[in-house]
Amino acid sequence: MIQAHQYVEEQGQDSNDLALYGQDSNGTVWPICHMNMILHNITRFTIENGDTLEDPQVLENGLPRKLDRVLANPPFSQNYSRASMTFTSRFREFCPETGKKADLMVVQHMIASLKPDGHMATIMPHGVLFRGGKEKLIRELLIEDDSIEAVISLPPGLFYGAGIPACVLVVNKSKPDALRNQVLFINADRECAEGKNQNKLRPEDIEKIDHVFTHKLGIDKYSRLVDRDEIVSQHDYNRNIRRYVDNTPEPEPEDVQAHRIGGAPESEVASKQTELDKFGIKPDIFAVA
Repeated sequence: MIQAHQYVEEQGQDSNDLALYGQDSNGTVWPICHMNMILHNITRFTIENGDTLEDPQVLENGLPRKLDRVLANPPFSQNYSRASMTFTSRFREFCPETGKKADLMVVQHMIASLKPDGHMATIMPHGVLFRGGKEKLIRELLIEDDSIEAVISLPPGLFYGAGIPACVLVVNKSKPDALRNQVLFINADRECAEGKNQNKLRPEDIEKIDHVFTHKLGIDKYSRLVDRDEIVSQHDYNRNIRRYVDNTPEPEPEDVQAHRIGGAPESEVASKQTELDKFGIKPDIFAVA
């Protein structure tokens, strides 16, 4: 929320026109959120305390408030309960209450909280892209609604307490005509700075994702704009990113003759010679198998 506020200011807009809303079920985190906002000189905000799925508190006229933008990094793979749930019309389908599969319930809540021209981005575990059962049914609904704009795969180890790789789901309820019935897949899971305890996206990694997403570019082994018919007919609504953008490195060529008798393969010598020619270097001897 703070970064969203700062972004508006960086774009030369009036941050006083921005109203921020949030909710957190953790009673310890909730007052820290308030303090953080105050310390950053942000006064127009509402942060409620409570379980967002079971009892949303960000309301307008007694109903969940409709928002222009929704950004979230919710906890992964949680359970939930329908027993005391309010505003059940937010959900078109219900995932199992146990088995830690509440992720797409959170997605449905966020979509229900968007205005007709709203945009949304959320971090999700990769399981939401391919698990079966009710989750597959929800994926079918999202694809048929044509509300998914992009699926972006991130490197593993970016988030504290979650070593598994995650992805970003981008929802646009008012896609332009040029993007109708298409989804942009970006596979950025190999591009990051590796750390001892945690990996990190470098500025150039973020800039590349942003540029490719903004311009909807297709880059070999990185991104591709995929038609809905391919997702439905060829992959049965499975949105596993590597089905569409496989960034597996090409296998190293093997020369059996060189393995048997030693020396350097002729193809390798030729490729090195081409590189050396660029710099005007003429080696005296090459060992050739």
